[in-house]
Amino acid sequence: MEEKESCLPSGTILKKRYEISGVLGTGGFGITYRALDRMLDYEVAVKEFFPQELVTRDSAQSAKMILPKDMKARKTLKECFANFRHEAKILEAVRDVSYIARLKDYFSENATEYIVMNLVQGQSLSEYARSRGGKLPEQEALSLLKNTFDTLAQLHEIGIIHRDISPGNLMLSGDGGVYLIDFGSATSFDGRADLESRQVFLHRGLEAPEHSRSDRQGPWTDIFSLCATIVCLITGEGIAQAKDRQQFDYLPQLLARSALSAGQQNALIRGLNPDIDRRFAAIEPLYEELYGEELAQKPFSGEWRVFYHAKTCIGSKAVNQDNFMVDTVCCYKGEDCEQSGHLSCLPEEIHVAAVCDGVGSSSHGELASKAAIQAVIHFVEAYPERDVVPDRLLEELLDQVNEKIIQLGGKIGMTATTLSLLMWRGNRYYAVNIGDSPIFFLRKGKLKRISTTHTKAAMNMELQKPVQSADWNTLMRFLGKKGMAGSLMASFSCGRLQEGDIFLICSDGVSKKLEESRLKSFLAKKEEKSIQAMFKTIEKHKNNDNCTAIVLKF
Repeated sequence: MEEKESCLPSGTILKKRYEISGVLGTGGFGITYRALDRMLDYEVAVKEFFPQELVTRDSAQSAKMILPKDMKARKTLKECFANFRHEAKILEAVRDVSYIARLKDYFSENATEYIVMNLVQGQSLSEYARSRGGKLPEQEALSLLKNTFDTLAQLHEIGIIHRDISPGNLMLSGDGGVYLIDFGSATSFDGRADLESRQVFLHRGLEAPEHSRSDRQGPWTDIFSLCATIVCLITGEGIAQAKDRQQFDYLPQLLARSALSAGQQNALIRGLNPDIDRRFAAIEPLYEELYGEELAQKPFSGEWRVFYHAKTCIGSKAVNQDNFMVDTVCCYKGEDCEQSGHLSCLPEEIHVAAVCDGVGSSSHGELASKAAIQAVIHFVEAYPERDVVPDRLLEELLDQVNEKIIQLGGKIGMTATTLSLLMWRGNRYYAVNIGDSPIFFLRKGKLKRISTTHTKAAMNMELQKPVQSADWNTLMRFLGKKGMAGSLMASFSCGRLQEGDIFLICSDGVSKKLEESRLKSFLAKKEEKSIQAMFKTIEKHKNNDNCTAIVLKF
């Protein structure tokens, strides 16, 4: 997009951290830029408060916003400022909701204010539909919008409605996810005064009728706009405003020409009912009518009885210098457990089994690993019941890992860590690798490694050879750079637990000494005999690497 005179020029540095590289878009109340976060070395979106009808700037002379002299204009500017700050408050309140542009920073500079968000790269659904001839096949449209229902369910659960859902505010990213953007008119419907907004942006035919008459608003308001968006995408036609549909509603005839089932057509008609009391009151039943399934899996209500055993063996000086080893099995809010025993795992608890083969200066590796664990716990809490984790969410996890480690201070800034951890809550498990330490998984006699093999990828990178996708995960592509903490590569996977599952979380010193066929036979042994057999074999080698392992049996 061509930069206007009022836009900040490329190369402008904000907060000594964000370097402007171009303009993404301009609106009535602000300018959105593409920028480089020089601390974490990746691109972000920076939204600047700059209502161009009220303020000016000579960007060739200064980045500072020039305020109007007229008192009436200043009063209007003050109201606009309040709306911009309100958007920042909303983004802070919803930062853990999936498939939105997550708030990263908010600050004042140049006599104005800035919101920094994750950059959603892709195209809006309105642009995508135009590229496909103006409309989308019914099943493709429903498939694309599937995660939007999940996003809205999370928003409504915390008492927020978006109020501006449209094909233009739904971004299709490169990973196939659809992200809800522009929270300028979002508001609270649960009575929280600090999150109430009078600002509304209307898209003709898409807004619920209660917008214009200031009627009670709630989840049903977003449901109306979402259903209108679906109709627009699959028919290529906008729908008449609610008041114009009172005498003759052509919506049933319009949908009858589609390939939707009768049940799906009726669900959209009900979602677009001008009468609030006849509309769906919550997003979940609409989802069930359209997709024939529940929006979310029913929460796990059982209790796991887990046997665990952990052991560490420090390697010889010929192999190791200052590595620091950690193994722990713990409940997130409890104390570390003993080296062996049983855990009673309630559905709402997060349990962690972690192995750290610290690299760097002694306990600094341990501290970096603990910071990474905290970030992953936060991620698991924010995105529960997620069967598919797109790359963008993994990059958000990267943000949190990096920020946690960087917050430890200058001493930790150059520390690397090799961390392998397994978390579980209810019937879900999350396996995370930073560095070379692997995780193995034995189910019904079949052994599987559920972490990416990194050694081959690192070797190919050094030789400047292509790295196969199977050997590389984008989660940690920024880690390992000069001045940053962490390790070069990592992997992330998740799944559902079954009774009889056995996990081995270990350092690479274990996997280097034991073939997978032997690991399988060792893990199948009863109780602590499995880890005893492993270390009996490992300790026969003269030049052992550091070896630490945890075995979990569900």
